[in-house]
Amino acid sequence: MLAVIASVPTLVLSSVSEMLFLWEPQPKKRWRGSGVRTLVQTVLCRPISASTGVSLFGLSALLVPGSFESHLEFVKSLCLGPALIHTAKFALVFPLMYHTWNGIRHLMWDLGKGLTISQLHQSGVVVLVLTVLSSVGLAAM
Repeated sequence: MLAVIASVPTLVLSSVSEMLFLWEPQPKKRWRGSGVRTLVQTVLCRPISASTGVSLFGLSALLVPGSFESHLEFVKSLCLGPALIHTAKFALVFPLMYHTWNGIRHLMWDLGKGLTISQLHQSGVVVLVLTVLSSVGLAAM
């Protein structure tokens, strides 16, 4: 019986030291991001960011003095090829369509729909596909 009583302080000290160790602040670990994720983010985000800048540049034409007809006549006088004109129209409309479709995606999230990881990936692909298709359709007008 005396041996059991003698071991109680050792148990208490042992558990107290373990508790103090667990409550000490631990050094923060630095986790590196996945190389594939970083590459995909760079590949997808840079063109979208650049097209947003192009779109804002195009929308700034609304602030230039003169009428729309005078600007349209100026562009026609440059004799640009149809491929360049359609590419420019696509670059102007792409960010607007991307933000529109992504806004609808965000509204679905607000309703609590599509929040699992697989659904997030699927909705991201759907947003990109719809963005390209609607941008091509609007640029063809």
